[in-house]
Amino acid sequence: MARERNQAREKARKIWLDSGGTMTARQVAEAVGGTKPEQVRKWKSADGWAKTLEESKPPRKRGGQPGNKNAAGAGAPPGNKNAETHGAYSTVRIADLPPEQREYIEAITLDTEKNMLAELQLLFAKEIDLQSKIAAVEKAGADVMYIDRTVEVRTPKGQERLQQQLEKLEALQKQQDDLLWEMDGEKPSTTSQRKKLDKLQREIAALQDMTGDRQRDLEKQGYNVGTVTVIKGSAFDRVMTLEAEWNKVHGRIIKLLDSIKGYELESRRVRLEERKYNLAKQRLAGAFEIDPDTGEIDDETDDGGDDGPEI
Repeated sequence: MARERNQAREKARKIWLDSGGTMTARQVAEAVGGTKPEQVRKWKSADGWAKTLEESKPPRKRGGQPGNKNAAGAGAPPGNKNAETHGAYSTVRIADLPPEQREYIEAITLDTEKNMLAELQLLFAKEIDLQSKIAAVEKAGADVMYIDRTVEVRTPKGQERLQQQLEKLEALQKQQDDLLWEMDGEKPSTTSQRKKLDKLQREIAALQDMTGDRQRDLEKQGYNVGTVTVIKGSAFDRVMTLEAEWNKVHGRIIKLLDSIKGYELESRRVRLEERKYNLAKQRLAGAFEIDPDTGEIDDETDDGGDDGPEI
């Protein structure tokens, strides 16, 4: 027949685990009642309370842990973009733009003609710039090579050193926990125990700072650059690329000119309809506006002819 397990032993284990490992052996012994701190320490070591507590904790996440204040008062100021990758989804504010870009954007109006003219001017400037670059490449000669792109071969950075530091930190924390339990006995702690505890605490604090910095470095610099390959193209390839872009810009200019022409024709049609409407309105009223300079009917106004002579 199996021997019944000591209920006080189980009770002590539950009390210590429920406290999250914060209670001392003396406190556990007092909570159980009728048990000495030395016995509680033996139970803790034999039954592996610390291991059970560690396994019950959620997985440790990278970076600062809840309640950690190592970075208190630090950090990037509002609007800092150190964490950006490509920046495609970042928030853009007009106030953050350079003065010349901000002035250009603020000068944009709802006037269709002005907006079309501004876009046309930019396209012509781009076309002239491309023509200048094409001329410069052709002048340099056909033997000149140009860098098209640079290819980097990167490999993930090893984290063996970080893992070793984390394992050492865990071992030191266990030593500290065991030492605290020993110092919690009935006998007063010795000088050597206090020195050992002070040394352990300094080493643990240093390792915590070191591993935190190491994790942040690995997040910022996750890869090592192995080889760098520079791909170059001939002058002919460079001219072909520039001319292809010039053709695109020139096509946009032609399309925009057609749009401007269509806008002007539509504006004239609308204006003509307005004049027809004003003339019909004056005819129905039986009173016409006369231009004093030409003597002709003025169909440019729609005020009903209050200021001009009637016929």
